[in-house]
Amino acid sequence: MSVAGTFNQWDPRASPLVRAGANGMWTATLKLPAGQHQYAFVVDGVRWVPDPAAPAVDDGYGRRNSVLTL
Repeated sequence: MSVAGTFNQWDPRASPLVRAGANGMWTATLKLPAGQHQYAFVVDGVRWVPDPAAPAVDDGYGRRNSVLTL
């Protein structure tokens, strides 16, 4: 599992997630500049999934991207 977005040129290998504890949560620590960042989770290297806990926007290609504003 990984996170890909505007902050890593949508590279699904650039920001892997690691399991954090027994609660099933996944985590990554990234240093991002202020502004708006679009992203999606990449599951099993092939399935791109928006974050259900974040606002989303249309990506222009029929999918939804999650949005994080810092």
